[in-house]
Amino acid sequence: MPQLAIDATCLPQYEKLDQPTRERLKAATRKFRELSLDALLAHPDLQIQALPAGQDPRIRTFRISDTWTGVMLAPESGETYLLVHLLPRESAEEWASDQRHDVNSVMGTLERRDATALGKTEDDTSPPTPAARHEPEEPGDGSDAAEARADPVSTDGLFDHVSDREMGRLGIDPEILDFSRSLSSMRELRDWQAALPQDQYEVLSALAEGHSVDRVLAEIVAPRRPTVGAVAHDDYDAAIRHTRERVIVVNDDSEIEDVLAGEFNAWRIYLHPKQRELAYRPRFNGPAKVSGGPGTGKTVVALHRVKHLAEHLPLGGRILLTSFTNALVESLRRNLALLLPTELVEDVDVVTADKLAMDLVKQERPDVRLRLDTRGVFAHYSSRHELPWPPDFLHSEYRHVVMAQGISTLDGYLDPDARRGRSIPLTVDQRRAVWHAISDARAMMRQSKHLPAEETHVEAARILDERAEKPYTNVVVDEAQDLHPTQWRTLRAAVAPGPNDMFISGDNRQRIYDSTVSFRQLGIGVVGRSYPLRVNYRTTKEILAWADGIMAGQRVDELGESEPEPEGALRSVLSGPPPELRGTADEPAELDALAERVRGWLAEGIEPGDICVTTRTNRLRDAVAAHLRARSLPASTFNPREHSVNDPAHGVRVTTMHGVKGLEFRAVAVFGATAEALPQLDRVTSAELDENQHQADIDAQRSLLYVACTRARESLYVSWHGEPSPFLPV
Repeated sequence: MPQLAIDATCLPQYEKLDQPTRERLKAATRKFRELSLDALLAHPDLQIQALPAGQDPRIRTFRISDTWTGVMLAPESGETYLLVHLLPRESAEEWASDQRHDVNSVMGTLERRDATALGKTEDDTSPPTPAARHEPEEPGDGSDAAEARADPVSTDGLFDHVSDREMGRLGIDPEILDFSRSLSSMRELRDWQAALPQDQYEVLSALAEGHSVDRVLAEIVAPRRPTVGAVAHDDYDAAIRHTRERVIVVNDDSEIEDVLAGEFNAWRIYLHPKQRELAYRPRFNGPAKVSGGPGTGKTVVALHRVKHLAEHLPLGGRILLTSFTNALVESLRRNLALLLPTELVEDVDVVTADKLAMDLVKQERPDVRLRLDTRGVFAHYSSRHELPWPPDFLHSEYRHVVMAQGISTLDGYLDPDARRGRSIPLTVDQRRAVWHAISDARAMMRQSKHLPAEETHVEAARILDERAEKPYTNVVVDEAQDLHPTQWRTLRAAVAPGPNDMFISGDNRQRIYDSTVSFRQLGIGVVGRSYPLRVNYRTTKEILAWADGIMAGQRVDELGESEPEPEGALRSVLSGPPPELRGTADEPAELDALAERVRGWLAEGIEPGDICVTTRTNRLRDAVAAHLRARSLPASTFNPREHSVNDPAHGVRVTTMHGVKGLEFRAVAVFGATAEALPQLDRVTSAELDENQHQADIDAQRSLLYVACTRARESLYVSWHGEPSPFLPV
């Protein structure tokens, strides 16, 4: 029976289609699943055409509408058609004629290359002129190592350190091998990315970054290989089905719609091989951790993990799914309902860690309320105790030492290791004075029955520790990087230690609060159960590469650890335009430029709800929304504490950088990226007070900008007035 597969390249293009054109595409895709190739070729509505002689004979173009054309791959054998691209009619044939599809004989995947750019066609076998080569001085001795040494390599090329034989083992075909020998820098390689076969580019990129052949073989090549057997070089049908990182085979009309455009579409709930392995592994012998950059599917994996756990929940068991903010939890709750049947959803509590703690405390003390202005309380007690440090010092000591380490006694605070990492040394007498001030502040808050979040978690963890029966069978945590140690103690106490007890996903690049956590110290052992995700399925290569410049030179520690994150480049499967950067003389001019950019996106067919403008402050957020409305542009202020991103508002979403966390949009404008706003120094601990905390606060604001920019799927616009933020890549 014929089947249709969809390439990820189609996704950004589909969102540009109006509704009638989408309906026509849906009707066309139905025919691909119902008709044979001969019947398709004869169908009058589709007007399927082959490319001129000498070009890829498997590529066909077909009519969607008067203005849009589809490009498909129709293998000469098999019944799986691949929808490769959607393009305006005037550019479709030109694009298609440049492309050639091949089967990678090592990985068994389907690859597409720009044959014209590489100087190759079906009939042209002459490679680009490679760099000069030389023969090694030592003859081979019959071993693998000797064979590798015997291969010719380029004298000054980017891949001098890798032999031809090793390149072949990694799936680099002769054409790309010859081409790679002409490259001398990483920048050259990146310039050619769009033309090179996707899988081979990933191999070359990893080698150029200095990774060993064995590591590239294990992390990039081996996961792509077929589980059983091999894919023949001419078996395009099997290769299409095997290219699971970029291709989905669909089975019915509703699934096609989900893949191309659904709110929580198949590309967001679809699991690629490594993701599926983690989500549906029957047993982890303790807490497991999944980490990865933006768009790598951490949340998707966490949701599917909940599905797996819910399907195998023992009688009377319950699952906790939690995240950092109300907005993120609402998104998780909404998406979980699309993934699980109602009877399974009822077995899952989806709440923030703070709400979990407050609900537990209220069971014993119903009159307790949450206190928000904690800084002011500690500033008052700092003055009252006549402490010689700035007002914020006492609150910082309370949050980052006493509460972070769970110190409950003066002796604990006097321990020489208690303040490890703090840059201001304190004598024993000074520590006593600080402890008494913190103790008085905490006593007052407890007596007033208005507790900060940290205190509710101390009480919640105590309550849970005293219970023989834990409330949850499993705990799944998303956006784990922003949780404070007090929150982790509550979560750890909410589930009994054992197999499958905790499943954690997060990314320290996106840590926008100042919490530093050691899982080991919290009794959450993930050694041997930590898994990185490297492929971005949401953000284009161009946006991701630019955003990576924001974090350039910054040490990123492993989630929950103090060790640097393992090396490994984050890769994207999508392409699009580069970010647009705009500086203006003053704020009114920046507002006018933003209005024109938004108007341009709307003119391109992007729906208002698919556009988000994000700002550093509430004041700017309100000013932007008012300015857009004054220019007759639909705009609605989005507050993650009050609104869902899917509320029935038809305007452009305008929110703060904190508010956009965990969300995604086709087009994102980051407004007001000025030196004054990023970093916002009134939110940064002074270096005189604590150098380490000062740097941590700066890093958190850098990550905030990174998070805002990586919310964009297709288009990113960054603007400022006056001096730009030093975080912006030069």
